[in-house]
Amino acid sequence: MEKMTNTDSESHKDQRRNGQGAPAGKVLAAGLAGLVVALFLNSSALLIDAERQPDGTGRSVALAVWRPIESVASSLGLTWPRATGDRLLGRSETEQVITLLLEKIQVVDVSEKDNWIVPSVQTEQEPKKLTGEERRESLEPGWDADNPFQLWILGDSMVRFFGDTLVSLAETSTRVQAISEPVLSSGLTRPDFFDWPGRLTEIMAEHDPDAVVIILGGNDAQNIRDGDGQWLERFNEAWLDEYRRRIGIVMDLVTSDAGRVLLWVAQPPMRDEGFDQRMQLLNTLYQAEAAERARVQYVDLRELFTDSSGNYSRYLPDNAGKLVDVRLTDGVHLSHWGGEWLSALLLRELRRSPNVDELWVR
Repeated sequence: MEKMTNTDSESHKDQRRNGQGAPAGKVLAAGLAGLVVALFLNSSALLIDAERQPDGTGRSVALAVWRPIESVASSLGLTWPRATGDRLLGRSETEQVITLLLEKIQVVDVSEKDNWIVPSVQTEQEPKKLTGEERRESLEPGWDADNPFQLWILGDSMVRFFGDTLVSLAETSTRVQAISEPVLSSGLTRPDFFDWPGRLTEIMAEHDPDAVVIILGGNDAQNIRDGDGQWLERFNEAWLDEYRRRIGIVMDLVTSDAGRVLLWVAQPPMRDEGFDQRMQLLNTLYQAEAAERARVQYVDLRELFTDSSGNYSRYLPDNAGKLVDVRLTDGVHLSHWGGEWLSALLLRELRRSPNVDELWVR
């Protein structure tokens, strides 16, 4: 066996000093760190690619992976280099122009619904004043710590950003029990991914909640497979009819008990114009179906989350005139403060419901 000479030994030392011959573990760790950073920097583009995939299991899995990663990257400000580069290179995304098909929606005028539709926060009506006999009847449920008023908050990733806040505010009353259940990437167009009617049937039967808050739609601007296995192109007449049917099924499931109230929360205004148009179209369908049901309260959010000109804004003034960061950098989800604003609005709307006004101290 040849002995290592002094010259060879010095050569190996020089290599280590110059970073050559580094341990494989350090090289691997550096490579993995670079990969993670690259994934976060490009998460927006990867999410767009996932949304463009054809409907199927692959698309659902990709959305479930990239949506939370993109949300974290946006909240940490890691997506701006890619977005800035795209703007400088003129790679802006061309959005589909959508015409709101309001003429296709017939809203049935139900007199008892007049005080339930909530056009905005500013036009909120005062709670109905009960007579003595009505008040005694309203207190018959006898909610207390042993028999609490049950509130369920259900929906897509939007619930993830305000559900826990609403739970905390609702449970300031010892007579209220609240549960938040978000399901990321879910909606009404893909029951093969998550079956909301099936889940709601379970909740209504097993827990019999007194009130339910639902927000869906953020993932629903895609084609629908109907009961015959045929694909319906999004927003054509057959698609609109099928989607309204699915909305109605959910609303009827929740309000199957005469004493239960449903707050259906509209999608908030979105930063991206094309996405906002799609969400406005879905909101018109939610409002139309809610208007046909006496115990479904449609809660619109446009005035709550737009500036004085009616435009999307990430920063809005609070009651003291101080600008508050109410939206995340993704232009879609609510920030912590936005979640507090929405939660406070929903509690005010719940107080307008029969039997509920006495649960929270004003």
